[in-house]
Amino acid sequence: MESGGGATMQDFLLDALEDLGQEDFEKFKFKLRTAAAPGGKNIPLGRMEKATREKMVELLVEFYEEEAAALMITIFEDIGLKYNASKLSKDYKKKYAENVKEEYLLTEDRNSLFGESTPLNARYIELLIIKKHRPLKQREHELVATGRLHMDILETNSSDYSSTDIQSLFEPDDSGIAPRTVVLQGPAGIGKTMTVQKIMLGWAAGELYQDVFDYMFCIRCRELSLAEDASSLADLIVDQCQDMYAPVKGILAHPEKLLFIIDGFDELCCSLELIGDSFCDDPYSKVSIQGVLSSLLRKKLLPKSYLLITTRPGAAERLHGCLKFPRFAEILGFTEKGRREYFFKFFKDDQKANLALRFIENTSAVSTICFIPMVCWIICSVIRVELETEDEIADTLDTTTKVFVQFSHNLLKHDSAKWKNSSLNELGRLCSLARAGILGQKILFEEQDLKEHHLEVSALKDLFLDRRTFQRGVGRHNLYSFLHLCFQEFFAAMWYILQKDSMEVSDNSMGDLKTLLAECEKPGNEHLTLTVCFVFGLCSEKVRIFLEQTLQCKTSDLVKPFLLQRAEEVATEEPPRKGHCLLKFFHCLFETQEAEFANRVMHHFQNINLSDQMLSVLDCRVLAFCLQHSKIEDHSIDLTFCRLKSYHMRALAPGIKNCTTLNLHLWLKSSCSLLVPLPRIVWTGRRKAPGFPGLKILSHARSCEMHTGLGKINVYGGVTNVFLVTILFLNRKFEIRK
Repeated sequence: MESGGGATMQDFLLDALEDLGQEDFEKFKFKLRTAAAPGGKNIPLGRMEKATREKMVELLVEFYEEEAAALMITIFEDIGLKYNASKLSKDYKKKYAENVKEEYLLTEDRNSLFGESTPLNARYIELLIIKKHRPLKQREHELVATGRLHMDILETNSSDYSSTDIQSLFEPDDSGIAPRTVVLQGPAGIGKTMTVQKIMLGWAAGELYQDVFDYMFCIRCRELSLAEDASSLADLIVDQCQDMYAPVKGILAHPEKLLFIIDGFDELCCSLELIGDSFCDDPYSKVSIQGVLSSLLRKKLLPKSYLLITTRPGAAERLHGCLKFPRFAEILGFTEKGRREYFFKFFKDDQKANLALRFIENTSAVSTICFIPMVCWIICSVIRVELETEDEIADTLDTTTKVFVQFSHNLLKHDSAKWKNSSLNELGRLCSLARAGILGQKILFEEQDLKEHHLEVSALKDLFLDRRTFQRGVGRHNLYSFLHLCFQEFFAAMWYILQKDSMEVSDNSMGDLKTLLAECEKPGNEHLTLTVCFVFGLCSEKVRIFLEQTLQCKTSDLVKPFLLQRAEEVATEEPPRKGHCLLKFFHCLFETQEAEFANRVMHHFQNINLSDQMLSVLDCRVLAFCLQHSKIEDHSIDLTFCRLKSYHMRALAPGIKNCTTLNLHLWLKSSCSLLVPLPRIVWTGRRKAPGFPGLKILSHARSCEMHTGLGKINVYGGVTNVFLVTILFLNRKFEIRK
């Protein structure tokens, strides 16, 4: 920790001596001559006799180094200056807390420019934490649930599995026993490190654990250099204080008031299996870092101290044999309320926050994975940059595929050291496991499954797979899963687009892709829909370039031509698709974000019937994309009884220029906040209309005909309120005839 130019231990020693009257100062020097000094080396009488207070501090530091403060406190107590002894101890604790507060007060985003930072409290949102293991069936339900249902299941877990918060991690359980060790686990990107930072800042600011811990020390496993010379726990404390004269002896005198946070245990590269004299019980003994940590975890060193360990679930098994009666806690991520709060804190602008929230809430797969704070950060960061120049979200995260690609890239970038040591074949093996699971409708994998795909030892396994231990009879067994089924579907799709080692294997994989698309069309195989959508998204030229540049993985040139051919076959089917089946096909075209796909097929869909479909804003954007890039300009669209509102129509706007007939049945909120239907609206327009507008529907009109000069709108039925509805094109003047 950087001292930030604050007071050093020598300053506190001098302040303590200056608080003494001359008589007490002389008593101090007399007692120092005969005190049992550390190492048996007393300061010579001649050097102390006429020493000033400043000179005494220099002598104390010269002879006793980091033990000078503890020795001074002991002498103060011996000569009856208990207040001075307590003040010196408290002053240093206060100084350390100020340095901790300075270090953790601000945080930097992963993409921050030089000099950019954000107050931690302005970004931190309380996460959902539980204290009980969930049974196998519950975990399965959580993995496959999407959208709102997934969020509901997470929030149900908070009551069913004993939710807690960072203030209560060390509180006694129902039997009255308080844990000395807490293991806080969660997958990558879920907010473990941010939680640790909040705990450190909360303690330093006097908001957390004030009566529980005198000192907290955060040991980041990522920053430990295991190749260094022998070290001791005392050395680690000095490093934490960034003060070589820190009162280590005084700090260690009350181990029951110390909390050691081991952050990122999964990033520790060494084994904790030690034998013989590799352990130590003396905080001053110099052993390997491995020996210090192992002794601390096993409570052989400072057994009365407290530990908080953060780790990914995959590494938790390594802790099982080391820890003595630990408390389990798991971070599940954001609740729906927490997610909304995060977006509003991030943007500090309600309009922008609502725009970003609407983006994720209208995309089921993206909404599902937004319980992960890192996903929310990626979405907010990209949208903020785009909104600085545009009023709407552009194309950086305009598809579900791009959100998942960005998240995977950020995880790999965060673990770049592990990723660089992994072969590209490991990514293919991970994708192969995902694909086998999707085709077999399997979301929980045994150790044997990992062996079959050669993933027993893999950095990517620890990064993208979530390892859980479940009870089986009187024993235990480990099962693995992706962070959510959506991630499994994403990596399964990647298997199809990764370049294979030989032409024969490539030909086989194209046959496998053909089988996947055919199976997806069959009733009862809806579980393949998102995987197919991801395949279309991953074949996009922009996405392929991004993957090759960031992950250095080669993608197949055969996939895109094959998908184009398949899209044309679907477009020429008789009878043509309609309703949900047609919309699903349009989503695949949209996911590519390549005009060529829509341009090749949309002229086959002159009449588009989506009536009675509950369309989301994303569905409207999908339809607009497909219409916008069509070869023809005389589409007829039936959207009656789709419960469309003004923001649906805004999303649909770019595609309407290629329509001549639009059948609508709009819904708005009445004054009593109930959804009520507007009359059915039929618009017959002309080609190349210039924009997208507001249309005022007049109250009490039984029917009216609105002439635009470009077409007409027939309004049937009565309306009892005046509504402003965005439907046609901007800057049009309407002539209303009853």
